[in-house]
Amino acid sequence: MTRWRIVSAPVSILLGVAVGVAIVLSAAGLAGDPAVHHVAARTPTPSHIPTKAAPKGTTILLAWAAGGLPSDTQAVLERTRGVVDATTVLAGLDWIKRSHANDGTVVDKPPHGFAIPFEMAYVDPGEYRSFAPLADRQTIDSLRPGQLLLARTEEDLRGAGEGLTLSLTDGRRRVAGIVSDQATQGYEALGAGRPPASWAHPDRYVLVRINKRTTEVAIARTIQKLLPDHAPVRVKAQGETPFLRYGDAVLPQMLYKKTFGEFAARVAFGGQIDIDPRWLARNIVHARVPLLGTVECHRLLIPQLRRALREIRADGLAYQIDPAEFGGCFSPRFISSDPRSRLSHHAWGAAVDLNTAENRFGARPTMPRGIVQIMERNGFTWGGRWLVPDGMHFEWARFP
Repeated sequence: MTRWRIVSAPVSILLGVAVGVAIVLSAAGLAGDPAVHHVAARTPTPSHIPTKAAPKGTTILLAWAAGGLPSDTQAVLERTRGVVDATTVLAGLDWIKRSHANDGTVVDKPPHGFAIPFEMAYVDPGEYRSFAPLADRQTIDSLRPGQLLLARTEEDLRGAGEGLTLSLTDGRRRVAGIVSDQATQGYEALGAGRPPASWAHPDRYVLVRINKRTTEVAIARTIQKLLPDHAPVRVKAQGETPFLRYGDAVLPQMLYKKTFGEFAARVAFGGQIDIDPRWLARNIVHARVPLLGTVECHRLLIPQLRRALREIRADGLAYQIDPAEFGGCFSPRFISSDPRSRLSHHAWGAAVDLNTAENRFGARPTMPRGIVQIMERNGFTWGGRWLVPDGMHFEWARFP
């Protein structure tokens, strides 16, 4: 029996996420902190798709594993038969303390002690450029240390672009250009070289270009030999997932900001965050929903959550949800309450945890199939299909 595993999301989830990326949002006028720039909910789609396919006979792959890949993964892959080239991406969460435009005008000024969460990735521009859309390659190639390239959606969120200076956790970065959302793989910005020292454990993944002499299976086997206990690896081909990024089963933080609004926050005790009360007052509400009673969620999530739960009840499946095991919706914290990680989408009040006792993180999910189908049909993606399963977890992927 072979000891390697490839974990791939089923087509239904890929389609669901893709639709979530492409849906036209009808909600407008999202409220937020007046000191934090935001835009009304609009279509959360990649702003650009490649204008030219990869060289004939080659395929671009994403490869990642929970906890990140070993530092020698790229070097090992480059020696692997059938690999044309590879590049490493180091991604993580930074914080915007302030920003100003080229003329000195203040763009972002969070309240004292607060900062804006800012998800970004660091790359080797010379390597990474060949994995980006053709129209963005020259801009990426010109990226230098100390500079950033903003995603086009992030330019909209900031209300400013080239020439913007961001004061981040470890110093200032100047925006040298704007590229497509696809070029950043959904991250809010790209930086050159190594991430700042404060990123103790960045998410490390690789992009690989292969020819017909190898396969996704072979790449997975090669990587798993580098991992302890042959941990599972996720390998996806370009086109199978909206963005080639770490944790590709969920939408990027940038699109959550665009949909549900951007907030300023500060790190609190125990992996929690304190969010600016003005954003909370405008967006987080208490509301009654079927089966669960009163929930605390983002106001935009309530209608589709109600619709899903009504459908569950109408189909005679209410008995399969235990309201005593409802794990909540709004929870301002990091993923797994680990401050070294990224923010949980519970921080936007856009995810719910159901039947928590029987569906612990990392365990084999027992969520009833009918519940999963109805929730997915109503615009939620299910954590039970993730690389490391989170069977209790459903989060927003699209408006139905």
